[in-house]
Amino acid sequence: MASTIATDISSFAATQLLLLDYELQAEVAEVTALVSQSSPTALQRAGIAILNLIVSSQRTGLGGRTVVDLELDSAVGGGELPEHGIRTGDIVSVQEQPAGTARRKEKSDLKSRGSEGVVVKVTGSKVAVALNKEDEDLPSGKIWV
Repeated sequence: MASTIATDISSFAATQLLLLDYELQAEVAEVTALVSQSSPTALQRAGIAILNLIVSSQRTGLGGRTVVDLELDSAVGGGELPEHGIRTGDIVSVQEQPAGTARRKEKSDLKSRGSEGVVVKVTGSKVAVALNKEDEDLPSGKIWV
């Protein structure tokens, strides 16, 4: 016969929130390590980045946040995004894609100018990201997430 143990709802919820926080910290540490050690091309092959994107539209979303729609650059390929693991609710960094001839210092400057946001919609041809900063200067040219 199974024993019934009374669980206080508030302590259960507090424990779950603590575990979720630990999980978030572990995921952030894992992705940060991957991003710092790998090239954007390797990240795309791993399914955690999408390269060669351009801003197709920009609008104001809930809370006054800027929502940008990112699509694959038509000069690079078809309209469909490559296979990736980016889903709605993911926290992403939107950065200008460095040129192939860019020096190390130029690449680090581009990383510092990137914006963070939350993915609000993913389709086969575009990714919509709500940026964290309200008055965000969007990079021109190719972008990667």
